[in-house]
Amino acid sequence: MRLWPTAPSARARHVAARAAALATRVLGGGTDAPAAGALAARLLDPGRLARYDGLALRVRRGMGERHGDRRVPGRPQPSGIEIEAHGAYAPGDDLRHLDWNALGRLDALLVRRFTAEREIVVHVLLDASASLAVPVVDDKLGSACELAMALAYVALSTGDALRVAILRGDGIAEDGAAEVGGTTSVRRPVASDGPASRIFCQRASVARVAELLAAVAPQGSFGLGAALAAYAARYRTPGLALVISDFLMEPDEIERGVLALRSRGFETHLLHVIGAGELDPTRVFTRGVLVDVESGAQRPIALTAPALARYHAALGAHCDALAALAARVEAGYGRLVAGGDVAELLTGPLVRAGLVRRR
Repeated sequence: MRLWPTAPSARARHVAARAAALATRVLGGGTDAPAAGALAARLLDPGRLARYDGLALRVRRGMGERHGDRRVPGRPQPSGIEIEAHGAYAPGDDLRHLDWNALGRLDALLVRRFTAEREIVVHVLLDASASLAVPVVDDKLGSACELAMALAYVALSTGDALRVAILRGDGIAEDGAAEVGGTTSVRRPVASDGPASRIFCQRASVARVAELLAAVAPQGSFGLGAALAAYAARYRTPGLALVISDFLMEPDEIERGVLALRSRGFETHLLHVIGAGELDPTRVFTRGVLVDVESGAQRPIALTAPALARYHAALGAHCDALAALAARVEAGYGRLVAGGDVAELLTGPLVRAGLVRRR
């Protein structure tokens, strides 16, 4: 079912109206409101979202303890709907689950075990440090937000719970909407010692997710590894962690965070957003003074042929190191060139990587 079908239902029209109202509200405040409103409208574009219908997130680990709709094979439990396996009867087992046919054929007391049904919480963790804002012409932030929106939409469309966390270098945590009894409330950015967000549970929450993402303003510098480790310590229930970043840091720093998530039982995927100007810096400049937006360090540079050769070698080695890191710690890895087609990433590389499947 599409959020905005060809012939919209009353429910779909209501959701679309809420989305428009939210975009208008974003447009109404702050000096960056026009850009935020344009991003909100882009994230809520019905044509874009419709391309994600029919997709679901594949979760192999990260099963929570709460009962839910997601069936998780490989973890047979005493009760459920779908029979997965049989086990030897032990005192205390529910006699209603005895397999009487097996008793008649094999003269053995066997009890039926069922496929586990658990709630899966999808954690979308967006790096919003200052580097995501440069090069400006690449719009890495917009592409990262669009990717986060796509994954959030897929999760909510299939009944998974969703937590969105904005990881920023200034110690500010942007809080999502808490949904209780069908009502929603939005908490504004608050000072915090780490990332924080509420759970989104309803499909109509895509509008709230878009508002949260459209308000992101990259700034500051932080260690992604430390941020992910703090997140894992704060949210200890296993889930699916989708880390969206430009990963402009040492792979060892990233590995620290991924291992912290895995130690808590999270299934982790690294989603790398890279700018076209980073792949080919001549698109942006040929000579000048480079300024690190996070540290303030400056370095004059001229893009001579030898300098470009060294740069491309270093960039290639860094990307290869990220892929090797993901393989080493059993995490997924996908790459999006800013401005590229997010739907093609979801239906191509991320399907092959085992993160996305077709329903």
